[in-house]
Amino acid sequence: MSQTTQPFRARESSTARLTAVVEDETETAIPAASLSTCTLLLYDQKTQLASPGTTGAVINGRNRQSVLNANGGTIDASGNLEMVLTPADNVIVGTGENQSERHVALFEYTYGVGKAGKEEILIDVYNFARTT
Repeated sequence: MSQTTQPFRARESSTARLTAVVEDETETAIPAASLSTCTLLLYDQKTQLASPGTTGAVINGRNRQSVLNANGGTIDASGNLEMVLTPADNVIVGTGENQSERHVALFEYTYGVGKAGKEEILIDVYNFARTT
C-alpha cells in the first residue's frame, strides 16, 4: 500500500480523507474485486508504546474493522483506497498541552491464494486549544 505523504495530517475532531493505493508484493495495484479482506486498526502510538498489546490504545472501536467498501472505506477497481476518518477517529486521547498526537492506521488485507499485505500510515492529529 502506498500513500503520497507521510505522516498524514488531520485536525482534531474533524473529518479527514486519507488516500492510498492497495498494492501486492510487486507494488502492483490490487483492485477491490481481488481483495478478500481489508481491515483498519486505528490506535494512539504513545498509548500503544506504553502498554503493548492492550486495546486501550484503540481509537473509536476501529479494532481490525472491515473497511472493504464499508465503514468509511472505499477501494475501487484500480486499487485506490479512500478512507474517510470521522471526528471520532481524530480525537486527542492524551492529556496535557500537546500540540499534536501521533495516531497509526494499520491496514491489513488478504488477496489471491494465501497472500496478505499490511501497511501503517502515520497520522498527526493537531490539537486545537478551543476544541471540546
